Amino acid sequence: MTRKSLKTYISISFFSGLFFFIFFSSEKSLNSFMISLSIATMYTFLMAVPNGLLNNYLNNRFSWVNQTKRRTIVGVIATIVLNIFLTYLCNGINFVLIQKVTTWDIFFSDKYNYANWFMINFALMISAFLHAKSFMEELRKVTRKEVVEQKIIAKSANAQFESLKNQLDPHFLFNSLNVLSALIDENQDQAQKFTLSMSKIYRYVLDQKDKELVSVEDEWEFAKTYAELLKTRFEDSVEFQFNVPKEDYQLKVVPLSLQ
Repeated sequence: MTRKSLKTYISISFFSGLFFFIFFSSEKSLNSFMISLSIATMYTFLMAVPNGLLNNYLNNRFSWVNQTKRRTIVGVIATIVLNIFLTYLCNGINFVLIQKVTTWDIFFSDKYNYANWFMINFALMISAFLHAKSFMEELRKVTRKEVVEQKIIAKSANAQFESLKNQLDPHFLFNSLNVLSALIDENQDQAQKFTLSMSKIYRYVLDQKDKELVSVEDEWEFAKTYAELLKTRFEDSVEFQFNVPKEDYQLKVVPLSLQ
């Protein structure tokens, strides 16, 4: 039971007890109010808590979305059986033990059938409302989840497209070849290093082009290679620092997003 549910039950108990004390109690005294409050609290907790637990169990056992028919049938049967039992239990405690207006033998006779029947229908009405509320909440949750998933897919696809487009941009290739051409004349070791970096970059792009997600570790290694390529091209004009915690290595990101 959550704190929010407990506060709700206490509030219902208090206002129900106050209502019955004002409109149905012939004796207006503190003792009479406490009796009304005790009865209301007993009904609230003995009826609401088991129904809440049953509802939570059924929600975890049967999905409203994927097993709607089974969830409905099992829920109706279980709710009817539970509320018949709880009604007789609460009414028996009220009339026999608290108010002491009858005995157990008389309580189970035809004399109290109407009172029990009325409470059973009232409890079933409340339970039907709770189950309908649960169904709507589950439906909204699934709908929100599907919308979020579709947005993530769309953003992922767009990010992949933009990254691939930028990475394979003809200007990038043209500039890189110009740098490589200049390095061949000036510094063959650097030219060889630059060529190796370019090959790693394009190999990574081709390897990841069909993947939706890659590990942070793979993306980080690629980004370092890309950074080395830019440092070779712009010399001291750019500087990069990488600080990725090891515990984040296996997290997933969109390919080329870090680059």
